[in-house]
Amino acid sequence: MEFDVSVLNDAQRNAMTDTEGAVLVLAGAGSGKTRVLTHRVAHLVLDKGVSPYNILAITFTNKATAEMRERLEQLLGENNRVWISTFHSLCYTILRMHTAEIGYEPNISIYDESDSGRLIKKALREQSLDGSSVKDIIRNHISTAKNKGLSPGAYYATIRGDTPHDEDIYRLYTRYEELLKLSNALDFDDLLHKTNELFDEHPEVLSKYQNRFFYIHVDEFQDTNAVQFDIVKKLAAKSGNIFVVGDDDQSIYGWRGADIKNILNFNITYPNAKVHKLLENYRSTSKILEAANNVIRHNKSRHEKELFTNLGSGVRIEYYSAYNDYQEAEWVVDSIISLRRYYGYQNKDFAILIRNNSLSRLFEKKLSASRLNYRIMGGFRFFDRKEIQDVIAYMRVANNTSDSEALERIINFPRRSIGETTVERLSEYSRQHMVELIDVIRNADVNGAVPSGAAKKVKEFGNLITDIANKKSLPLYEFVTYLVDQVGFEKAYMSTGKEEDENRWENIQEFLRHIQEFAGSNANADLDTFLQTAALQPERQEIYSGDSVAIATMHSVKGLEFRVVFIVACEEEIFPSSQSIKAGEVEEERRVMYVAITRAKERLYISHTINRFRFNKVQNFLPSRFIDESRGIIKENSYEVYGKKKAYIEGRGTKYGYEGAEREIIPRRANHIPKTLEDKPKIFNRDVSGFVGGARVAHSIYGEGKIILVLGEGDEATATVLFPKLGIKKFKIALAPLKLLS
Repeated sequence: MEFDVSVLNDAQRNAMTDTEGAVLVLAGAGSGKTRVLTHRVAHLVLDKGVSPYNILAITFTNKATAEMRERLEQLLGENNRVWISTFHSLCYTILRMHTAEIGYEPNISIYDESDSGRLIKKALREQSLDGSSVKDIIRNHISTAKNKGLSPGAYYATIRGDTPHDEDIYRLYTRYEELLKLSNALDFDDLLHKTNELFDEHPEVLSKYQNRFFYIHVDEFQDTNAVQFDIVKKLAAKSGNIFVVGDDDQSIYGWRGADIKNILNFNITYPNAKVHKLLENYRSTSKILEAANNVIRHNKSRHEKELFTNLGSGVRIEYYSAYNDYQEAEWVVDSIISLRRYYGYQNKDFAILIRNNSLSRLFEKKLSASRLNYRIMGGFRFFDRKEIQDVIAYMRVANNTSDSEALERIINFPRRSIGETTVERLSEYSRQHMVELIDVIRNADVNGAVPSGAAKKVKEFGNLITDIANKKSLPLYEFVTYLVDQVGFEKAYMSTGKEEDENRWENIQEFLRHIQEFAGSNANADLDTFLQTAALQPERQEIYSGDSVAIATMHSVKGLEFRVVFIVACEEEIFPSSQSIKAGEVEEERRVMYVAITRAKERLYISHTINRFRFNKVQNFLPSRFIDESRGIIKENSYEVYGKKKAYIEGRGTKYGYEGAEREIIPRRANHIPKTLEDKPKIFNRDVSGFVGGARVAHSIYGEGKIILVLGEGDEATATVLFPKLGIKKFKIALAPLKLLS
C-alpha cells in the first residue's frame, strides 16, 4: 500500500526513504521535521511491510508525543501499534515491568523536585549539616551524576579533590539513594539511570527490547543527555537502525544536562551514518531568516547549514535603543497597539520574549495599563499548585504506603497538631529500627516513638491512611472523591473565610473534574495509571491562551511560533548572561537567540536599553553582541569595540537603521490613548441579582459555563465560573460580558 508523499519536498523525501542503518537528519527551525519522522514511520509500515510493533519513536514532551500519535493515526489508522513516548515514559514503563530485577516492589512512586528536595534535607539533618546552604548544591550534583550514569562511588571518583564538599556529596548521595529505596521511590533522573543500569546488569532484558524494536527514531536529538544516548545506542545495537532528527543550532538545554556532542559527533559514533539536511523553512520570511543565519554563523561548534524560505522577503526588522527599561516597555506596547489598530493583528499574534522571568514586570504593568490581555507562559502548571499536590500525595500514599516523603507532606495537613519535632522523631525511629514510616505511624500508641499526647493524633492519621488505602480498588473518580471527603479538604479551606483558600477549594473541585474526564477517556484507568500519567508530565502547559499577548522566556517557546515577536532586554550581561560570559559558554546563549528569532513568522523587533534598574539600582549596559550579529555587522570583538558606555548613553533613545532594506512605515501611536482604549469601562450587567451559585451563564469569548461561587454585592460582586473546556475564570459581574441562561 502506498500513501501520498506529495506534501514532502525532495530533501524531506530523501530522508524519509533512507530507512536502513544510522541516519542523522539535521532539521533547521520550521523545516518540517515532525512531518518527516511520521511519514518515515508510515513508509516503513505501508511501503516496506514492517510491523508497527517493531517501531519505536521517542520524543521529549507529552505535547510532541500527542502530536506524533495523532499524525500517525491519520496515516496508519487508529489501530497502529507504534510505541510512541517520551524518554521518561518509555523508561518508566520498562522499569515497571522489571521491578524485581532492580530490587523494587510494584507500585513505585516517582518523586518530583520538591519531593527530592525534602529527601535531601532529611539526609542533611541526619548528617548534622546546614540544609539551607547546600541543599541545592547537593541536588544538582546528584542530578549531574545520574545524567552521566554514575553511581555514588563512581561520581565521587570524578570529583574527589577537585570539588568543595566532595566527601559530603558522596555520603549524601549514598544516603539519598537509601532513602529512595526505603520509600520504594525513584526520582525523575532515576527513570533514565535505573533503566540504563537494568540493561547493563540484565542482558536478557536488553535483548528482549532489542528483539522488539527493529527501527528506532529519536526526535529533538540535540536535547539528549549522556544516559539517554546510551539507552538508545543499546536498544539499536542489534538492528543497527537508528534514525535521529535534531538541530544543533537549537541545543539550548545544556544547563539541564543536554549534551550537544551527541549530535555533533553522531557520525563519529556511527562512522557509516548518512546525513540529511532540511533547510527550507516554512515559517518565517527571508529577512527574519537572514538575521537568524547571521547570528548563528558566529558559533564554531555546529554543523554548517543555512536556512532559506520561499515565503518572500517580508518587512524589515525593527531595532530600538531605549534610554531605560520603562521606555523600552512603552515602545513595545505602543508598537503592539499600532499593529493591532492599523494591520488587524490580534493579541494572540504577539510574543514578548525575555531571557529570564525577572524581566517581565514592566511589560505586564504597561500591558495592563493599556488594557491588553496577556499571559505569562511557563508559569505554574495546574498540578504544581500546593493544594493539588496535597491531594496527589494522599493518592500516592494510598497506592504505595512506603512513600515516606508523601507521608511527611500530609501528616499535618489538614492541621492535626502534629509538629515538626514529632515528625522528626517518627522518622528517626523508622531509621534506627529499620521499620517503614507507615508502620511506625500505625503503631504510635504502643511503640514509644513519640510522647503519648502526640501518639494519639499520629495514630488517628494512621487509621485515616489505612481506611483510604483499603478503598483504592474503587473506580478512580469514586475513590478520589471519597479521599477528598474523608481527609476534609473542603472544611480546611472553606472555614478560613480567605478568598485564596476558597480558590484552592475551587482548584480541588476542578481537579476532581479532571479525574472524572481522565477516567471517562481511559476505560481501565485505576489509581496507579493516573499517578503514572501525572508524574510523567513535567513540562509546563498553558491551560488556556485565548486572545492574549504572550510574555515568555526564550526557552519556554521552543517549538512555538508567533506572527510578531519582540526580543527585548538584549544587553551584555543579561543576554548573553554574565554567567555565560564568565564561563565562556556564549555559544549556547547564541543558540537561544537563534531560537528566539526563528519563532517569528512575519515581524521581528529587537530592543535594548542603556539604563536598567537591576539589583536595586540603576545600571548602565552595553547592547548585546547579538544585535550587531543579527544585522550582519562583523567586527572583531565587537562587544569590546563598543568601548566606553558613554558613547551609547549619549545616543540614548535612537533607533538603528538597517542598510539595504526598504523601511516600512508603521503609524505610531499618538500621545493620547486611542478612544477605544480610554473610554470608561463598559457596564454589561446593571442588575446582578440573578448571578448566583449554580446559575448557567454564557460569556462572549469563553462560551457557556456554570457559576460555582459569588462574592460581594452590587457593582463589586464577583463570580467564579467553571467553563467545561477552559477551566475556572473569575469576573466582576457588572463589567463582564456574561449573560444568564435560562
